[in-house]
Amino acid sequence: MEYQNTLEFATKADHNDELNAVRDRFHFPVIEGKKCLYFTGNSLGLQPKSTKEFVDQELSDWAAFGVEGHFHSKRPWYAYHEFLTDKTAKLVGAQPDEVVVTHSLTTNLHLLMVSFYRPTKERYKIICEAKAFPSDQYALES
Repeated sequence: MEYQNTLEFATKADHNDELNAVRDRFHFPVIEGKKCLYFTGNSLGLQPKSTKEFVDQELSDWAAFGVEGHFHSKRPWYAYHEFLTDKTAKLVGAQPDEVVVTHSLTTNLHLLMVSFYRPTKERYKIICEAKAFPSDQYALES
């Protein structure tokens, strides 16, 4: 299908998109009675409708098992990295041994900087987009 800058083309492309049905799995904000077009995904994307069920399960397991939830909860926390690694690899088209799921972006930036950033008199600048997420900016500045 060759791209055309028309409403008809866009409507047809949306209809044929294999991910089109995924829209129904998310809550879309409604502001002043209008469903929003939501293009923000870098910090807080749309909430999946299944989120509450999963969070409630984790809270129940935490209440029931305490620290033993690492091993005895419905989805034991100790092995989360294994569960998330396989799914993340599939999502990005990689092999499981090519990905790792760790921390948050801010924590990962901090760990990257303390491990690898070695400024010299000539090479000391860090380039970052304007208005980066505040905690990311703080990690870079530290």
